[in-house]
Amino acid sequence: MHTQKRTLFRPGDLLFWGLLLTLGYYAQWVSSASGSTPAIAVVEIAGTVKYQIDLNLDRIYSLDEFDPPVEVTVANRQIRISRNDCPQRICQQMGAISRTGQMIVCVPHKLLIYIPSQHDSEEPVQVITG
Repeated sequence: MHTQKRTLFRPGDLLFWGLLLTLGYYAQWVSSASGSTPAIAVVEIAGTVKYQIDLNLDRIYSLDEFDPPVEVTVANRQIRISRNDCPQRICQQMGAISRTGQMIVCVPHKLLIYIPSQHDSEEPVQVITG
């Protein structure tokens, strides 16, 4: 009587799954290298766009519209408020942002920092029905 050894994977199965994983990693690498991450952050003060900050340049910006100035730090493609004199400093506690749609808000100074999507530059939606 011949007993057959059972295996979980056959050599062809391992080749298939290895190829599938390799293609998945390659697709993810291509999409991340294609510049899909935003390169700017927008600073609005009292509802008016004042600055567009390049997230590729690591440096500290001073917003002189305030007394004392608010410091905004860009490092490693992330932006954060590093110094502010508002009472509770919630905007500093929010930390750094780096992805589309994230924002930092300072209510006492009417300051908004956000990372826009590529679609934000198009005309705004006039009517929503539904």
